[in-house]
Amino acid sequence: AWAYPTARHDAPALFDSVATEAARQVGQLNAHHVAQLVWAFAEARHSAPALLDALAGRFLSLSGRWTRKDCSDVAWGYATLGHAVPELHAAIAGFASTRMDRFEAGDLVALLWAFGKVGQEAVQLLDSAAPVFSANVRTLASEELLQVAEAYVMAGREAEELFAAIRAEAER
Repeated sequence: AWAYPTARHDAPALFDSVATEAARQVGQLNAHHVAQLVWAFAEARHSAPALLDALAGRFLSLSGRWTRKDCSDVAWGYATLGHAVPELHAAIAGFASTRMDRFEAGDLVALLWAFGKVGQEAVQLLDSAAPVFSANVRTLASEELLQVAEAYVMAGREAEELFAAIRAEAER
């Protein structure tokens, strides 16, 4: 399913069929397969609420097998589709906040944006991400800096050191 949105090929009937079959076999999916499906449906902007609920439950049941990329893709996908699952986002926030220094910058940006987009409170995640971003602000593209700032603003979270680092980078 991931190839169709990657190729920018609109295939709603295919995604409907995949949703039906994936929901039937959700118990056989591993965490990476769940992340790939969520990403593909989000990239295609094809909402399938029953499937997304089933995939959230499956992903939660596999929490010991998550990767940083899978968490980022899942959070981004649910946010992109506007499908909030508070317990899923809370679990991902807990996972990510203890592994902050191991995330690729782009994955961390997507993760923070997702939390802001769905309105999920993730104080611990945002607080642990701020120093990481502050220290690495020069490695981020302008769009990523904007998304990071947007995530903190959407969450109503103060991050003075981070905003100062972003401001300084913008003035360079």
